Amino acid sequence: MDVLVEDVSLPTSSSGDYFNPCSNEDFGVPANFKGSQAAAEGSAYIGLYFYALNDYREYVQLNTAKTLREKHPYKISFQISRAEHSQLALKTMSIVLVNKKIKVPNSSVLTHSRLDLQEDVQFQEVQLKADGSMTETDGWVTLTAEFDAKGFENHILLGNFETNENTQLLKHNEVSSSSDFSYYYVDNFILEELPRVNYEKDKIYVMEQNPFEPKGYELDAKAMASIQKIFKYLKENAEVQMKITGHADNIGTSEYNKFISSLRARAVALHLKKLGIDDDRIVWEGVGDTKPLRNGKIKSSNFEDGRVEFVMTKFDDQ
Repeated sequence: MDVLVEDVSLPTSSSGDYFNPCSNEDFGVPANFKGSQAAAEGSAYIGLYFYALNDYREYVQLNTAKTLREKHPYKISFQISRAEHSQLALKTMSIVLVNKKIKVPNSSVLTHSRLDLQEDVQFQEVQLKADGSMTETDGWVTLTAEFDAKGFENHILLGNFETNENTQLLKHNEVSSSSDFSYYYVDNFILEELPRVNYEKDKIYVMEQNPFEPKGYELDAKAMASIQKIFKYLKENAEVQMKITGHADNIGTSEYNKFISSLRARAVALHLKKLGIDDDRIVWEGVGDTKPLRNGKIKSSNFEDGRVEFVMTKFDDQ
């Protein structure tokens, strides 16, 4: 586990399983009572029931080395593998960050309402993204999330925080019974603080270095990720406004290139407005192929003229 995590505890009366090569056959690695799986990192891992009869749940609680810093970005990642003897797979997973160590004297699901009943507890739930199907039993699937800390988080809970009724399960070929369960091995947990997004005022940034796909102006995954960072910066810096400039290469006519470059800038502006940035803080235009990058000032062959540039300037609301 990462240096930002110090120790491990159990937040409820239920206990997960610890698998390692030095244990007996039931809790060994790779073979154990739930199946067979080599460790994703090192030689050991834990196992938890994420779904079982009567809302039975198992959780693990991780203590961070220090309280997370307010408004600072963090990234969490860990790996899971569905045990071979687990009939069910979850469609989604999340983690819950809290401000103190939790200890609840039963093994029922830790829903939001139950956490609300704990004295002086603050919490936030963060949804995770998987880089593969959570039905996987042969290998490991990585779950990640990036989030901004609220400034109280010093413990992290791993598990399923929904009741059986509200848990989304992935479809499978066999008809399930009430005794079926979802059990996952968990390994390689990492918590890291990310650098805060910062843009120098009056400096030109290139958001998109390759032509947009598939129509030449639609936002791709890389552009969407950049826009999300820009949005966070604009939300945290109310004194800043943004100018967006769309560019095109010189393959088409001047009129067409002007049109495409305008659509590129407009797409970025509209998405920022959709996220919640006021209209008067965003200015956009398309300049076609009139300002190519390969003009002697920028020599890198990695840049493409089909791009979007942006500049942060002082906001003038007059």
